[in-house]
Amino acid sequence: MDKPDWWPKNPYPEDIFPMKREDYSKIIPDKYKLAALSGMLGRLFWDIASDMIWDRLKEHLEDLEEEVKP
Repeated sequence: MDKPDWWPKNPYPEDIFPMKREDYSKIIPDKYKLAALSGMLGRLFWDIASDMIWDRLKEHLEDLEEEVKP
């Protein structure tokens, strides 16, 4: 199943944020700091994504309501 057109686009495109996954541990070699940073960034990015998806869903539902009005 494909995502609908109203689905938000990734705000972190690779052409703007070019670091590769395998380079991540080279920048932060301490595994405890790496895990802590990963968790913090994961929470931050989840909040951003969740807010974006929620906002787009509300907009989409409002659009549907407008289409159904007589």
